[in-house]
Formats: sequence, C-alpha cells, structure tokens
Amino acid sequence: MSDPIESAERLARLHPGAALPCPRCGAGVKGANLERHLVKVHSGADSSAPSAGLSWRGPERLIARPLIILPLLGVAGTVGWVWRSGTAQDVVVFTAAGAVGLGLILYGLVLKGVPLFRGRLTVRENGLVLSHTLGLRQRRLDRVDRIEVGSAYSVDSIGSASDGSGGMRIEEQAGVYLEFHGGRGNIIVRCNQSTGFRKHWTGWEPGKRSRHWHITLDPADFVALQYALSDMGLLSLRIREAPA
Repeated sequence: MSDPIESAERLARLHPGAALPCPRCGAGVKGANLERHLVKVHSGADSSAPSAGLSWRGPERLIARPLIILPLLGVAGTVGWVWRSGTAQDVVVFTAAGAVGLGLILYGLVLKGVPLFRGRLTVRENGLVLSHTLGLRQRRLDRVDRIEVGSAYSVDSIGSASDGSGGMRIEEQAGVYLEFHGGRGNIIVRCNQSTGFRKHWTGWEPGKRSRHWHITLDPADFVALQYALSDMGLLSLRIREAPA
C-alpha cells in the first residue's frame, strides 16, 4: 500500500472528473484539480499532514471500563482487609474513597472526549488492530468483512443542579463514524468531520446514529485511513457518469 498522497494522486489521474478527499486537509477536490490544490494550499510544511505509515493515534474510549473496574476492585480489597483485620484505619478508607472518586472523574472525562488517553489504529495486511488501555490491550480484526457508516453524536446535560437533578439532556452532532466488522469483532473509528465520506466512496453500508466509538482520528488521519481502505480494495471511489 502506498501513502495517502500517492493513492490520491493515482486515483485523480484515473478519474479526473471524480471528487475525492484531499489527503492533507480532507476537503473535497475534483481529481483534475488535486495537484493544483496540493501545490496552492499545502505547498509548505503542513501541521495537518497525515501521520506517516499505516498507523494513526487518537483519543480512545476503551480504557473507560478499567477506570471503573480497578477502583472498585480496590474498594473490594479494602473491605476485605477491614473485615479480616477488624480495624478500619482512616487512611485506608480515605484512599479507597479517593481512588473511586478519581476513577469516576476520569471515566466521565474519557466519555466526554477529553483526550487523556491515546490509542493506536494500525492496518495489518487485510485487517485492523486497535491498541488501547495504555497499549496493554488490543482489539484485532484479521479481516474486514463490511464497513458501516453513520452519524456520531454525544449527549450532554445543561441546567442541572449541583446534585445532577433536573436540567435537560441535549444531543450534539459529533461527526461521523466507521464501524468495521470482521468475524465476531468490530472496531469503531470516529472523526469530528465527515470529510465527505459518503459522497466520495462506495463499498459501505449505512449505519444508525450512534454515540459509541472506540477511537477518534483527526481529519487528515481519517482520510489517510480511507485511502488505505481503498488500497485494500474495501472502498471504491464514487464515479459519477457524465450527463449525456
């Protein structure tokens, strides 16, 4: 597989009349205009350039579950220690309570999209690997059988009291997600910009609106992933017939 710029330039030469995403900024560009766009807009060093290779990093959410489980295990251990020793030292109790509180805070921040922990999505032969939870765990698809595309959204509360009561829950658009299915597993990748995915590519299925995803990529890396999927034969550029 070539890098995204080479893949985009190859597709632009093959289909000059088709629209495709710029491999640097994600903007929709006609194939015949891609080279001019790259020279005019991205001639210098560009901080939005995609990451090198077929591996991309971004905020991940799969660590959220351990952030809840580990403090609870700590509390269970504390309760067991108190029960066996017959004493409850304040420092132990306060430490356990603090661990639970910290875990809940981090859990909420991760689900709200605060980039505290980063995962890595890597293309491996015909599949994908998502490294998460500080690199200690992996979610692996040896092959990609199908791709679903849908709108992502987040839920937030406004006007609630200090105890969390009252207020309103509002939904906010959060970009687009790609859900990769292979065997019994899945990997869900989100980007806060759609980069015109539905307009540019075929080979995917429509998915439902969702507020669940595993990793978020920035637009340049999200487009690089699209070109990698094209090189793998999983996506095809949408070719529109010229009017008669």
